[in-house]
Amino acid sequence: MTGNYTFKTLYNQIKTQKSDFWRTSLYGVVATLLLLPIPMLVPLLIDEVLLDHPGKMTEMISSSFGSNETWVYIGVILMIVLLLRFVAFFFNNKKTFYATKITQKISYLLRHRILHHLERVSISEYETLKSGGIASKTVQDVEGVSGFAGQVVTTLLSASLMLVGIAAVMLWMNWILALLVFMLNPLFLGFARLLGRKTGELLRRQYEAYELYHELLNETLELFIQVRASNQERNFFGILQGRAKKIEDASLDYGYKASVAQSSSTLLTNTVVDIFRALGIAAVAYSDLTIGMMIAFLFYLSTLVQPIQQLMGLVISYQNTKPALERINTLLSLAQEPHYPHESDPFKERKTASLELKHISFAYGKGSQVLHDISLKAEEGKKIALIGPSGSGKTTIAQIMVGFYPSHTGNILYSDVPIEKIGLPVVRENVALMLQQALFFNDTIRMNLTLSKEKSEVEIYNALKAAQLESFIRNLEDGLETAIGKNGIRLSGGQRQRLAIARLILSDPKIIIFDEATSALDNATEFHLYETLAPFLKGRTTIIIAHRTTTIRQADYIYLIEEGRVQAEGSYDELQERGLIKEDFDFMV
Repeated sequence: MTGNYTFKTLYNQIKTQKSDFWRTSLYGVVATLLLLPIPMLVPLLIDEVLLDHPGKMTEMISSSFGSNETWVYIGVILMIVLLLRFVAFFFNNKKTFYATKITQKISYLLRHRILHHLERVSISEYETLKSGGIASKTVQDVEGVSGFAGQVVTTLLSASLMLVGIAAVMLWMNWILALLVFMLNPLFLGFARLLGRKTGELLRRQYEAYELYHELLNETLELFIQVRASNQERNFFGILQGRAKKIEDASLDYGYKASVAQSSSTLLTNTVVDIFRALGIAAVAYSDLTIGMMIAFLFYLSTLVQPIQQLMGLVISYQNTKPALERINTLLSLAQEPHYPHESDPFKERKTASLELKHISFAYGKGSQVLHDISLKAEEGKKIALIGPSGSGKTTIAQIMVGFYPSHTGNILYSDVPIEKIGLPVVRENVALMLQQALFFNDTIRMNLTLSKEKSEVEIYNALKAAQLESFIRNLEDGLETAIGKNGIRLSGGQRQRLAIARLILSDPKIIIFDEATSALDNATEFHLYETLAPFLKGRTTIIIAHRTTTIRQADYIYLIEEGRVQAEGSYDELQERGLIKEDFDFMV
């Protein structure tokens, strides 16, 4: 699902949980109805017993229990009140359970939607993201939205019902006082909306302060080795402390003013209650309203405070949820990579496939063009090499081959089938891109080799053997279960590259793209590695991006790339004869 997440979306997700929603509503209604008569029972007892005005309630108790003793009336009413409260407590707990289920389901659905969107976000958009900011949005903001959903399902119906029920009873008791009370309700809600707008903006600032802090904290910890190597700990952690201070200031501002807003709401409500207490006394003095009924009216007035404050809190929460939705939608609005239909599979039941680029041109975003009319082909089962100076566009070509970036013009074909008819997941399942800088999880060697796929010990060690890493792993105390640290920090550069090569072998791709994949190895180790890999690479289409002649010599055909253009092509001997390759591994035109 694409598009922004709105309050309508939230409402629809609540509706989809019909069973839990109706259970929440039913238990809430029952609990409300059970609590509704309680404020009237004791005041009626005052009129009918203490003030000696017998009525239906005392008649029913005396006929049922055969006694007209005062303690019997008091005891029966007390038991009824306690029973109603305990049963209402039970139903309220059931309501809370199902409302919590809805809330957590909303959290899951929202996180699922964000993660599903990020799963296919375009690489060009991904490069601008900061993981700390994403974490902030998927935790704090999602909790804010789901919390509002929980308030809606637990509060809206029961508070509204309580409000209507109390209104009906108060109108029956004294319609003039009741009308005066309910004329003020719109003022309460309008006041709450104004407070919500004020606190919503403050909450937005607090969220932004948290996001900036999380972004820098995450990056500082991820690059801690580089920070320490540069002797910049004091600088970076000083900046973090500054951002922590901004969180303190924003939180203080929001916390204090939100508290003042809540206190103002309570003050306004209590002031109105005090005024109506005075009016109630006047009504007893100048009308036929009894003392018991006046007390009951005031009890209901006090009870009325709760649903009014709940609804006011809901209005404030609605305003506070808007910034959270806006921040979440900044993630959901990120452009996704193209979704190509899977109409054809050129890799199926074949060991390899050919790869061809036709007239490819490309620019990063709105920047200047970096590739100009690139055309090249790797025949099925052959090796080609892309050579040229750094910054000539070789890595960009490799990334375009696997669809990381959509080209602006031209075609990418696998065995003459356009990538648009294959689908990117199918391409990446069969085409392995081996980057110069191998990346690893802070986990075990096994996990980093298999990426959580099921692989046997034999398969794993065969791959390690081909990558010349088997003896090293076997000699480790924990073997494949050895933790390699953040991004493989506990391994040497050469070991990391060999581990990445073993991972590639284990994935058993149909086409392999080496992007300076052996640059961390010395010449002799690299030569022996390719020699060991020869049986694995035999018959597979291979694209090699390299600078060393020892690597380039393996290629059946070579393309010289410079300034985003194919400047020359041919065999190694042909390019060398033309003076385009020098034995010191440099290239010239």
